[in-house]
Parts: sequence; C-alpha cells; structure tokens
Amino acid sequence: MMNMRNYFDKNLIQQVFNSNEFKGWLLSRRWFGDKSSLSNLAFKVTISYFKIVSERIFLTIIVITTQEYTKSYFLPMISYEKIQEILEPREKTSDNIVKLTENTYSKMVALNVFDKQKEKIISLNLVEAEYCVFFWKKMLFDKKITETFPGLSMELTLYSDQFEDDINMSKVTNLIEASLYPERYEYGLEQLGGGNTTNLLFSLKIYKKSANKEPISYILKSYKDYSGSLEPRTLFVLVKNNFPNAPKIYGTIKLQGKETIGILEDVSNIGNLGDIYWNEVNEMVNDVFKRVNDDYSYLNNKEEMSNIIKKHCVESLKISEKIGFQIKKLHKALILTDDPLYSKQMVDSKIYLKEYTDNLNSMVSKILNYTSKKSEGAFYNSPKITSIFLDVKDIIDKLRSEFDIEKITIQPVHQDLHFQQILYNKSNGDYMFYFIDFEGDPQLSQEERKAKFPIEKDLASFLRSLSYIKFNTLINFIEKKIVDKNKFEVPAEFLFSLYFRKASKISKKHKTLEIVLSLLNLWENKLMGKIFDKSKRLKLHFALINYFTIERTLHELNYELLFRPNDTIIPILGLKEIIDKN
Repeated sequence: MMNMRNYFDKNLIQQVFNSNEFKGWLLSRRWFGDKSSLSNLAFKVTISYFKIVSERIFLTIIVITTQEYTKSYFLPMISYEKIQEILEPREKTSDNIVKLTENTYSKMVALNVFDKQKEKIISLNLVEAEYCVFFWKKMLFDKKITETFPGLSMELTLYSDQFEDDINMSKVTNLIEASLYPERYEYGLEQLGGGNTTNLLFSLKIYKKSANKEPISYILKSYKDYSGSLEPRTLFVLVKNNFPNAPKIYGTIKLQGKETIGILEDVSNIGNLGDIYWNEVNEMVNDVFKRVNDDYSYLNNKEEMSNIIKKHCVESLKISEKIGFQIKKLHKALILTDDPLYSKQMVDSKIYLKEYTDNLNSMVSKILNYTSKKSEGAFYNSPKITSIFLDVKDIIDKLRSEFDIEKITIQPVHQDLHFQQILYNKSNGDYMFYFIDFEGDPQLSQEERKAKFPIEKDLASFLRSLSYIKFNTLINFIEKKIVDKNKFEVPAEFLFSLYFRKASKISKKHKTLEIVLSLLNLWENKLMGKIFDKSKRLKLHFALINYFTIERTLHELNYELLFRPNDTIIPILGLKEIIDKN
C-alpha cells in the first residue's frame, strides 16, 4: 500500500465528497438527516476539519449547506485497497466482509505522482471508520496516536474517579490497561440496533490473550450530528447521583471541544419493553379471535374482557405497575442542583403555555398546508380528517384557558421516552430496567434539546408507545384476517372506515373488528391505569399530559407524512382519540 499521506489531501477528498455520487451515498445513511428536503442533491458538502491518522483513517467533519440551513456531521472514514487489509482476524467473516463492501463508497480518482510527473488512476474505497476494529484500536488504544491528540484538537478522557464500585472501576482500568499494553488483547466488534439508529452503535469486546476469562464488553457510540450531544453530560449526572438504571459512561473522545464518541457500559438485557407489550397483546388477539366470522358478542361484557387481559398480559401488567415509579426515580436523578443545566425551575404557567400553544397551532397549520397540496384523493384530505385538525386547535386553546395553576415546574427530562428506550433484565422473577439514549427529542434542534420541560413530557411520549402498539396490532390483525387479498384492500383504509364511515349494513368481519378494538381500548386504559396508579406521588397535571401527547402525535404525523405516508392513519387516529376524550 502506498503512503496515503503523500497522495491524499483535503482538496482531493473535498472534490470527492462534493460529487453527486457521494451525496447520494450520504442520503443512504440512516444518520443523515433532512432526507426529504435534500433528496434533489442541491446541497453543498464542505470539509471543515481534515486529518489523516495512521495512514488510512481520514478524520473529517463535513458541513452540509443549502440556502436555508447548515448542518455538520462527524464523518471518520477508512480508505483501503483490499478490504482484508483493514480487518482483524475476528472480523474476517464472510457476513462482515459483505456488509462492509455494501457500505463502501468507491470512486476512481486520478492522483498526481510528483516524482514521475504523471497521473496514477486508483480506485478510492472509503468505508465509515466506526465499522472496523482498526479505527477503535487506533483511537482508543494506540498510544502513538492518542499522544498526538492535543495537536489534532482532540481529547480522550477516561473517567475513573467517579466510580465507587469495583465492577465499574475495573471496566475503566481495563480500558486504560489495554491502551498501555495493546499486544495483550484481542478485540471483537458488533453493530447494534440493526443499523437502524441515528448514531452508529457498536459493542466492543476486549479479550485478554492469556486469560480464559469472559471478554469485557463496552458500547461505543459515535455521535454523528456534530453539534455537541448532551448525552455524555447527562449520563455523567446520573452516575454522580448513583442512579443504577442507566448505562454508566466510561469515557469520551472530543474533537474541537465537542463529544464525538462515547464509551458506555454494556448493560446486560433481554430486550426492550416494547417487545413484552407487543408480544403479549398480539398473542391475546390471535388467541381470542381465531376465526373472524364467529360470534364474539359474549365479549361485549367488560368483565369478560378484563379477565382475558389479566390472563394474557401478565408481564405487561406487572411492568406497568413498576414503571411509573422507575420514571419518577429517573426524573429525580436528572437533577444536580449546582449545575444550572440540570436544576429545577418554576415558570409562570400563563407565559409558558401561551408560547407552547402558539407552537402547536403553527404545527397544525403547517400540516394542513402540507396535506392540502397533496393529491385530492389522499385520504387525509377528507373533510373528516381536516376537521380533526381544527378540533385539535380548539382543544389546545381549551387546555390552556382552563389551566388554573400559577406556576409549572420544569426540569431536565429524557424528552424521547418510548418503550424502545427502556431495556429490561430479569433475575429471580424480578425486573431491572435501564433507560438509554439521552440525546433529547430528535424533533428539536441541539439548542432546544438543552431546554427543561415538565415531567409530563416524558409520560406523554411513553403513553404514545401504547397507542402505537394498539393500532399496529389492529392493522396486523386486519392484514391477516380481514382484508380480501384478491381485492387489493388496504388495512389503513379499513381502519379509517372503522372510525369514520359507519356502514348501514355491518358484516360479521366488521362486527369482530369492532370487538377487537374495544378489547384493545380496554387493554390500553388498564395499562395506563397501572402506570399512573403507582405514580400518584408524581403530582401530575393531566392537562399537561394531554398537551404533550398532542405535541408528540403531531411530530409523529409530520414524520409519517414525510417518510411513511401509509402509516399516517396511526397518529391521525391518536389525535381523534384525544379529541373524543376531551
């Protein structure tokens, strides 16, 4: 391999990054935001930071600009000629090689070879550096490189002093030892979240060569949005408050003063809460409604339905009883009185809600404006749905005018608390919960994420998870049992007519569907009751929960309209239910 440093400079890479092929590759990355507005490739890519480390690691920060906005991303890349040359022995599996090859960006480039005064054409292959142990080994454990960090405006920090327990102390010491004696260790890397996360997430296992011990495992997180993630600081606050239910943070790499990489504890877990709720409710529906044309009228009795829920949803009910209290503990642990960013504050409710109301109303107007430009036939242009948006505006104003408490307490909260953000483990029949992903509400700008909110914001987004599971279960059931495959019927249309078009002649299938919906509504209310039952000590304002539920649902609707138009029915029905309840 020729010495890269002599050939590749910032200008050459800049030309490559600003090519349409590379922009197309960027758009295919999960972490690359604003896809809908940038899909015409009318944006500019500039490199604001460029360093070549260890011959083949290009550390770059790219800036995406259009007339409307600018956004920066942390984008370390590795260049290779043959993929084998950048892989450790444990990485040379055919699956991994296929995955890396699929994620590679390749382009033929002409290099000027100075001594011979002629051009050399080579294939430039670039892969996101985080996918390779080579990158992590160099950045975390290669002393020759970490010693040059100050000159690169970089800083590697390993936190050991804040841990009082031996287990976490030893995990940090292990990292430090691996950087002092790298030859004693081997490494294995595995991507987490199926590549579906907005930041790249990996589990790194460190094996001591001489010992026959279990490897020590860490979570490595690369913060792609280069505007400074709050997560490392928040996790640090939770460690300071001895909060046991979130991953510990062991270290960070900062680039020009901003966190780009976090080294976190790998908490052992069986899965996330969503799995439990989803599996139980789907098994219940499939078990009870085996044949859609049977007579299920005996289920119109509430007591009968309650018994079915008790029988099928044992774990969901158990968890719902505990989770309200766990969320309360989380909110307490997010407060650090001597840190202004993590303290509690009282605000005037009239001013606060006025601002929020204006915000929500403008969201509704934007959505109405967007849908009205779409084709006439789109179901969300039907008058019944337009009237939902107008009713939502009325309810927002009603909630504001009826709120009669003078002051609202705001504080740091999770901001994006849904079922998949809570991992669980079980020991002796007892549950342990871990809250993850403290990066704030993805719909807010980095600056807005530093804001404080009433704790009701978290409860509202948590409850939206129940609603999503309910409607997705219903859509699943419609797809499997109700739609006529020969007629190309669409499950979302069926759901729409269940709520909006009351047929004069009701078929057996339709009757069954109505009973399934009643059972799912009772399921949702029962679980909500359990969640709030144990959180009575939370002093919740239900008006605020409604407020934040509306906000969350509007954000979801916005997202679905842009990325998954077929799923818009779910947030629309969510809004309809809020209206019916109010």
